[in-house]
Amino acid sequence: MTEEERRALLADEWLIIRDSGEIPEITFHSSLYFLTEEKDGPCLVLADEEIRNLQNAAIQRYNEIILRDITLENYHKTIYRGVRRSLYNWYRYQAFLLRQSVVDAAFLETGRKALLHFLEQGVASAGQELPEKFINCSLEELLELAGAFGVSPGRLPANIAQFCVQNPQDTEP
Repeated sequence: MTEEERRALLADEWLIIRDSGEIPEITFHSSLYFLTEEKDGPCLVLADEEIRNLQNAAIQRYNEIILRDITLENYHKTIYRGVRRSLYNWYRYQAFLLRQSVVDAAFLETGRKALLHFLEQGVASAGQELPEKFINCSLEELLELAGAFGVSPGRLPANIAQFCVQNPQDTEP
């Protein structure tokens, strides 16, 4: 295999991971298996930098799916899953980072800003463009996600509880 073919193969796998579904870690490990162990695969020995590049694709995908569900512009789109799904994906993401011994502190600020913007704009639109209870999780779950992003309860809109569902099990994740 030439160096150019290797780069093209790794670029293809990067795209597959980057555009993966809801659990990028599975696609990341599938790509690693294909590249290094699968008998019909290329059986490469990956350099640390190549592995980090593939990890970065998974990190970018996690960031995207977490933000997707705390972006108000997505609320009426079929891709939208809600705040509760952002919380689930946050925990999956944190577990992935831990297992990979990777730190992604820069995303905290992005997540913090996105969540605060979502809540401020959502409160302003509730009962108009959005349902009154536009947050598909309990107040406790919302506070959990806010805390993960470093947002203190005092920075949330004062009346935020009225926009959370009382029984999140009755809504789609």
